[in-house]
Parts: sequence; structure tokens; C-alpha cells
Amino acid sequence: MSTTVNSAVATPAVPGVEPVAKPTTPVVSKYRTFCYRLLGERFESSESQEAITHQLQRAGMNITPGMHYAVEVVTSAIAAVVGLVVSLLLFEVLLRSPIWYLYVVVITAVAVGATVGGFNFLITSRIANRKDELERELPFTLSELSVLASTGTSPIRLVRRMAARVHDAAMTAEFKRVVYKTDVQGKDLITALAETAKESASTSVRESFWDLANMIHQGGNLDEYLRAKSDDVMKLRRSVQEEFIERLTTFLDMYVSLVLTGILLLAVAAFLINALGSTAAGLNANELLLLLTFGLVPVSVAMTIILISIAYARAE
Repeated sequence: MSTTVNSAVATPAVPGVEPVAKPTTPVVSKYRTFCYRLLGERFESSESQEAITHQLQRAGMNITPGMHYAVEVVTSAIAAVVGLVVSLLLFEVLLRSPIWYLYVVVITAVAVGATVGGFNFLITSRIANRKDELERELPFTLSELSVLASTGTSPIRLVRRMAARVHDAAMTAEFKRVVYKTDVQGKDLITALAETAKESASTSVRESFWDLANMIHQGGNLDEYLRAKSDDVMKLRRSVQEEFIERLTTFLDMYVSLVLTGILLLAVAAFLINALGSTAAGLNANELLLLLTFGLVPVSVAMTIILISIAYARAE
């Protein structure tokens, strides 16, 4: 695995993903390069990186584990500083809360925790997005393969033709991986299919590539297998869309019961605090209402929208 950073390539490459790596913006590339030069080599020398390397490959992220950890640590440090400064200005300077130090500690810890969690969520989210794209395109790709196989085209020519397509970008990228392994790395087609299957984010794609490799190795009716596999995958997609309809009802119940009712109860509690002339956690009623209006409400609505968007994307 290469760990060299230069001006031409801002991110060291994870083996096997070079042909389909997505370009990053100049700002992101420079930031990654800075973080890698600062801490990356120290993380590269650590052991037990096989798991994170496997996750980065499935997420399609063209970076090494050392660069990933370096960016995560530097970003967490920046988040800690920002959280510390903002909480000090808000609770000690502006609101003058008697327990401002507690808010500073909590907000700084939350900022760091959210940053670390955000990096983990980024990887799992990209893996999930790639999985959804692959499984959305897989039935049509298998149908196209079936048509080409019925003409008597050899397996290697099948793979090359699928890698040269201009549609179904996600599945085309998987076939480009296979071609890269055969043409550049010099591996045979069966090995290339098996390794690409191992690196794929989709279980259905992995099974299809492994079955395709077995069919090529042992012989069999490739056309018939691809046609049957396409029908099975299409049925699976229909069941996922039916599950999405059921999830919408769950999200609606959650939004009404937790978000709307919870916010209403907090607002009533703020008015009671104001009537009694008391405080809650060092904040009076007006300050609680400000935090409720400009903090809890937007975050609750945004989280609900994100959950629905994720569920919808996976049901497409």
C-alpha cells in the first residue's frame, strides 16, 4: 500500500480502486494532504488496519487508513476548539450562567463526539449509498449480461463490454474493477471476479460475481443463470419498496409523539418556570425558549427529514 503524498496525488490510493476513484475538490485534497503530513505516517505504521481498509474499499474512498485517521484526529481537535470558544462566549459572556463551566465541558465533549461519530457515519453511509446504487442497477445489468451471453460472447468479452458502458455507473464501475485487475494487475478472470466481489458494498453483487466466477470455472448455462438471477433480484427490490411504505408510518408516529409532543411539553415547562420565577439548569424561561426555538426545533425537523431521505433513497 502506497503511503506517499505528493502534489499530483493528494490522497494515497487504496489498492484496487484506482480506476473508479471519484475526484475530490481542491480544498478537500489540500486539507487531507495537510492532515496526512501532520499525523498520517504515524497511523500508517500501526497494525490491525485490515478492517478499516476493507471498509474504505467498500465505501469507494480512495484513501489509506493512515490518512483517514489523520483527518479524523485533526478535525476532532478543530471541533473541540470551536466548541470551547462558542460555549464560552454563549454561556459565560452572553448568558452569564452560574454553571457556565458545565455547559462548556458538555458542549465541547459533544462536539468531539459528534465529529468522531460523523466520520464513522460517513463511511457507513457511503457504503450504504453504494450498496443501494448497486442493487438498484443490478437487475438490469444481469438482464443485459443475459442477452449478451445468449449470443455466445466469451466471459472476458462480456466483462469488457459491461465495463465500457456509459449507463448504470455503479455497476459499470464494478466491472471496471474486474478489468483493472485482469489487464493491469495480471490476474485471471475468475480471481478478478472473486476479489471484486469481496470489495463490493452489496451482498447481492458479491453473490452474483461469485456465482459468475463459479459458472465460468465449472461451466454451465450462463444465460439461464443470469436470467433467473435477474428475476430474483427484481423481486427483492419490490419487497424493499414495500418495506419503505411501512417505514413512513413509523416515521410519522415518531415525529408526532417525540418531536411535536416533546417540544410542546418543553414549551409548557418554560412558561411554568417563568410563572414560578425559577430557573432550569441555570437558564430562565426566555433563554430556554430561545434554545428551543433556534436549537431543538430545527435539529428535530432536520433529523426527521434525514431519516426519511435515507429510507427513501434505499427504497428507490
